[in-house]
Amino acid sequence: MKNFTKIFLPIAAIAIISIAGSAFAQSCPMCKESMTQAGQKLSEGFYDSIMSMFILPISMIGGGTIFVMKAAWVKQHPEAEDFSFIRVMKEIAKEKMGRRK
Repeated sequence: MKNFTKIFLPIAAIAIISIAGSAFAQSCPMCKESMTQAGQKLSEGFYDSIMSMFILPISMIGGGTIFVMKAAWVKQHPEAEDFSFIRVMKEIAKEKMGRRK
């Protein structure tokens, strides 16, 4: 059963993402027409604003997650309180890799 979930879940996730991606691309067929007629600069501006709407929340959520993960790990390992951020991340990775084996 474990092997089934290791294989099935990534395949299902890839399938859902690819189906959703193609559906989003086809959702507004007239947007491309109106943007190309409006001019290259306006089209690039819309593209940049859409990319920032995607990237900013993802980076904030990721940064917050890493901050909480580091704080929780240091709380469990008080001897590592003076470690640098990179060293703590390396230690967390070593610990996680040790559990998989």
